[in-house]
Order: sequence, then C-alpha cells, then structure tokens
Amino acid sequence: MRNYDMGSSLFWLVLSILVCIQALHLGVGTLRNPGMGFMSFGASGLLGILSLVLFLKALSKREDVKIASFFSGTLWKRVLLVWVALLVYAKVMPLGGYLISTFFLMGSLFWIVRGQRWWWVVVLSSLTTVITYYVFSIKLNCQFPEGLLGF
Repeated sequence: MRNYDMGSSLFWLVLSILVCIQALHLGVGTLRNPGMGFMSFGASGLLGILSLVLFLKALSKREDVKIASFFSGTLWKRVLLVWVALLVYAKVMPLGGYLISTFFLMGSLFWIVRGQRWWWVVVLSSLTTVITYYVFSIKLNCQFPEGLLGF
C-alpha cells in the first residue's frame, strides 16, 4: 500500500504543479476581482497540499501491506447504471429543463446507489433539486435550460 500511495501522490503533485503553472498564465487576479485562473489555481493548490500530505504519510509507514485486486468488490452494475444515468441526463437536460431533468437524475441516483424507498427518493430528489436551483439559479444567477415546458 505504501508504494501505491507514494506513486499516486507524486502523480497528483506533478499534475497540480502543472495546473498551477497554467492557471498563473491565465491570471489569478485577487479575491475581489478573480481572474480566469483563480479557481484552477485554488483547486490545484489544494490538490498539491493533499498529495504532499499523502506522500509524507506514506513515507512514515514502515510495513508494506498486501492489498486485494483493484477490481475486487466493485459493484460494476451500479457503476454502469450511474454512468448511463449521467449520459441520459446530459442528453435530456436541454429538452426537459433543469428542474425536471435534475429531479429524475437525483431520483435514479438515490434509487440506484442508496436503494432508498420510493417516497424517500421523491423527498430527497425534490429537496436536492430545489436547493441546487435556489443556490445556482437565484443566488448565483446561473442560467439553466428551461426545456420544452418552460421551467
């Protein structure tokens, strides 16, 4: 496990450094007036810090633990269903609009991944859709597709 952690953390550290450099070329700006590379710089900086923490943690481990196969225990049926649900969501959103498409996506994800009861799926999907619409559309003034029904 130690070698895997060291290798993966070095990969993510190099990637975060490359993204930081590109974000600096775009211009970071200030907190009050962020530039094009502001979010990329912040996210890659956080990724770099976390990868350094993982690398140092892996260095401090003494024993190399045997691990199972990478794909053992993976629920491939669920992974495939989630992937299909996201593809359908991307294709249906321009037609169905944000509210309807997101409600059905969240409903399918709560049902596929969590295996919730149907009434709990409806409640959670409704809450998620309303909260995300409120935050992104009303507070942050993002524009979402309205769809054929006009909402």
